[in-house]
Amino acid sequence: MNSETAGERLRVRASTAGYGEAAEALAEQYESVTFTEVHREVLHLFPSRPSSVLDIGAGSGRDAAALARQGHRVMAAEPTAELRSLGQRIHADRQIEWVDDALPELPVLSAWQRRFDLILLTAVWMHLDERQRDSAMACLVGLLEPGGRVILSLRHGSVPAGRRMFPVSAQETIDRAVKCGLGVVHLAEREDPHGRPGVAWTYLGLQLGAADTNMPAAQATWAQVAER
Repeated sequence: MNSETAGERLRVRASTAGYGEAAEALAEQYESVTFTEVHREVLHLFPSRPSSVLDIGAGSGRDAAALARQGHRVMAAEPTAELRSLGQRIHADRQIEWVDDALPELPVLSAWQRRFDLILLTAVWMHLDERQRDSAMACLVGLLEPGGRVILSLRHGSVPAGRRMFPVSAQETIDRAVKCGLGVVHLAEREDPHGRPGVAWTYLGLQLGAADTNMPAAQATWAQVAER
């Protein structure tokens, strides 16, 4: 293993710091709100017909289970063993394919050369530093089917003790997405679904090969929200 690869693995492990120790409490928190409530801003972007879906940072499997219930073929990537184990137990009645894998490179999934109609990242992007976000965006594009979508949420606000998070903005994320061939099809902001003070979210819908005509509308929407 070369030093660069070893260093990247250390950064990936650092991004999950604090999650294993608090897995039980976090799973209870995640499961306390529904898929519909968490994703209310982007529900119209999810496929209406059975599709191939990848949930990155699947946590307790709440979203993966909801999507499987809708008839989608769901793969849940979760690098924290404790959360992955809880998710498999809590949602044992759902057809979910679990995998131990993580951004920015998703080495397991990339090696499998699987492609997905939709990739979901809920509360994941802020764990990646600037260099990792560059690699991660390119990695996501490589896993999409033609016309596939990425739905991701960006957390803004205070960082819990013991966690590794970085400031992320909608504009920075949009710029990276566009450079990789993704068009913006939706942009929205909302309060924290768990009601935590000082925490807010941006939701982005990105689509591979989306026409450039989507950009002015997204930029107009972005102009109406406070820059973070």
